Amino acid sequence: MPDLSVEVRDRQIIVSEPSQGLSVTYLKDAYSPLLVALDPMRDDPDSEKAKFLACAWRAAYSKAKELSWI
Repeated sequence: MPDLSVEVRDRQIIVSEPSQGLSVTYLKDAYSPLLVALDPMRDDPDSEKAKFLACAWRAAYSKAKELSWI
């Protein structure tokens, strides 16, 4: 997924794929070095959404490491 957008707001990392209208927000846990996905598409995701979630997690994890959050 080449067109992922990663944005940081306070303790949140928002990863989106504008061309598909997909987005997921990760929150930095206040008490441990974890990222928590907020409402990660609670319904059973199809293969495109599942692929997006996997790529979004990698992008968010990379950004969190860059920010020394984890």
